[in-house]
Amino acid sequence: MIGAQGIHPIITQKGVARVRDTHQQEQSSMELSDQLIDEVPLAVLDTETTGLESALGHRTIELAILRLENWQEVGSFNQLINPGRTIPPSASRINHIHDVDVANAPPFVDYADDIAELLQGALVVAHNATFDAGFISAEWTLTGRPPLLNQCACTLLIARRQFSFWRNSLGEVARELGVRTGRAHRAMNDTWMTSQILRRMLIDLNQWGICTVGELVHAQGGPIRFHPPLSIDLPPPLGKAVRNRSPIGIRYLDNSGATTERVIEPYYMSNHRGDDYLIAFCRLRNSQRTFRVDRILGAFPA
Repeated sequence: MIGAQGIHPIITQKGVARVRDTHQQEQSSMELSDQLIDEVPLAVLDTETTGLESALGHRTIELAILRLENWQEVGSFNQLINPGRTIPPSASRINHIHDVDVANAPPFVDYADDIAELLQGALVVAHNATFDAGFISAEWTLTGRPPLLNQCACTLLIARRQFSFWRNSLGEVARELGVRTGRAHRAMNDTWMTSQILRRMLIDLNQWGICTVGELVHAQGGPIRFHPPLSIDLPPPLGKAVRNRSPIGIRYLDNSGATTERVIEPYYMSNHRGDDYLIAFCRLRNSQRTFRVDRILGAFPA
C-alpha cells in the first residue's frame, strides 16, 4: 500500500498490539528463536537515505514497513521523511527523491508510535538488513526511546550464503525467483519484493532443515540487531550537552585547517572506521553537520 508523498502515512491496523515496554519487547524477541518462521509476525522494511553511512550523518528520507502475520498483511507504513539536511545529487540519482519532495514531510520522530506498533514482537526482514538497521537505529536514537530489540533476517546474506544467484541485488534475486519487480529504489516496492523473496526462499530453506527463526539467523551467518546509542567519553561540558541534547559552543578545526567557533545542537555520537563523530545541528551553517571528535578543540556555554 503506497502512501501519497508529503502527507500523513497510510497505516492499516488489524490487531497490531502497541508496544508496552522494553522488557516485553526483549522477551518477545528472545522467544522468536525457537518459533517456526511461518508462524512469527514479520516486519519487512526498506529505507531510502541521503547516503550510505548513518555514522557520517546521513539520514532516512523514506521508510516503508509491511507487517505480515501468517503471510497476510495486517499493517503497513509508507512515508517520505524530512531528514533535516540536504539530499546529495548522488543519492537523488538513485532513489529519485529530492529536497523539494521532503521539504514539508514530518521528521522521523513524528512517526515513532506507528513504527513501534508495526515492529512490536516481529522478526524484521530486509535486503541488506545491516544497512537498514543502522539507519533506523540512528533515527531511533533521536526519538529518546529505549533501543529496538528485534532480531533481523537479511535476504541479502541468505542469498549469498545459501543460494547461487548470478547476482545478489534485490532485483536480480527477485527475477531469478520469479518475483514481480517494479520501480527500484522506492521503499514500498522494495519491501514488497523482499517479502516475496523470503517466502520463495523458504520453500528451499525448509527442505534443507532451516525452519525456525534461530536456524534462519544461523543460516545468514549470525544475528543482526538494531544498535543502542553509542556512548563516548567526552570532556564534561561537551559530554553533558550530548547527553542532554542541549546547545553547546565548540571550537572546531575544519578540513582546511581553519579554527572556527560555532554553537551546535547535538544529535548523536557515532564511530566510523575507528574515528568518533558527533552528528549535530550547526547554527553557524544552519544545517546538520558531522564533526570529528578529535577536531573539537574546546567547548563553551552556548
